[in-house]
Amino acid sequence: MTLTLFVLFALAIVLVALAGPRLVRWSSPLLMRAPRLASGLLLGALAVWSTAAVVLSVALAGLPSGPRLLAGSAADVCQRCLAAASPFAAAPVQLPVPMAALVLLPLAGTALMSAAAVRGLLRRARSTRAVLTEVRARAARTVLAGHPVLLVPDPTPLAFALPRRRGGIVVSRGLLDSLGADELSAVLEHEAAHLSQHHHTLLAVLDAMVGPLRVIPLFDAVAIAVPHLLEIAADDASRHRSGTPALASALLTLGEAGAPGPSAAPAAAPGALLHAMGPAGIGPDRIGHLVSPAAARSALVPVVTLSTLLVALLGLAAVVVVPYAVLLMNGCPLPL
Repeated sequence: MTLTLFVLFALAIVLVALAGPRLVRWSSPLLMRAPRLASGLLLGALAVWSTAAVVLSVALAGLPSGPRLLAGSAADVCQRCLAAASPFAAAPVQLPVPMAALVLLPLAGTALMSAAAVRGLLRRARSTRAVLTEVRARAARTVLAGHPVLLVPDPTPLAFALPRRRGGIVVSRGLLDSLGADELSAVLEHEAAHLSQHHHTLLAVLDAMVGPLRVIPLFDAVAIAVPHLLEIAADDASRHRSGTPALASALLTLGEAGAPGPSAAPAAAPGALLHAMGPAGIGPDRIGHLVSPAAARSALVPVVTLSTLLVALLGLAAVVVVPYAVLLMNGCPLPL
């Protein structure tokens, strides 16, 4: 193998990162037909891209030659082992930094990203507990349309879901006064779907995976698309139980009322509260999908294109990482 493989690998990583947002956007009509599956696939796309980027970074350590951290022949053996395992056959490139630094750099980056993810999850848990504390201070536990809820005496129509172990569904007195029985049942089914389908967990995983990497266009596009897809998934579950007219009418009523989040919402991390209106309000495509879903045929090409790029990226990563896996299993004998 030659540097051609490196060029293809690097090009695939850059192409997916930059073209991903448009492909995700153009794929929306088809993704919205299976929103739960689509959410999982988009999270998988981020995992594939991240893995490929780390694999490429580690593989590049076999190319350069620089100052030694180990003495004598031991350093020569390590260099030869990495160079032999690298699929990028080329003359060594002289660099002013030790080879070990190039190996440890992507690993250190991965460790820092993991630490940032843990910190974000802890911050998310604290903010959710803060919201629950405020809600419980003025809420009454009751049952509406067969669903246990926390009822707050707020005149504004509100409906959102905290994680089940953090309180579950929260609704306001204003919501009960604004909606009919069928509409209220549809909204409660929507929020119950968030809980039964573990949407809070999926959003926590998304936040952990994205973190500072949201500056990469692909990561930003997925961070926007997945919460919307999860709202579509909750809508689908609701309309199958309560009917499309009741859900569409309830969402339009909430939209016309301009229902804001609860007073505690600003203290919550994004995704900790799943509102019936969704993360960015009730967009026209969401109502349109309920009433008349867009034709999915136009989205086939971008879906196939994105899938092909990701499979190619995964395949190239496997080609690169297998020699290193063999190296780890067989080992390189150090001279004594």
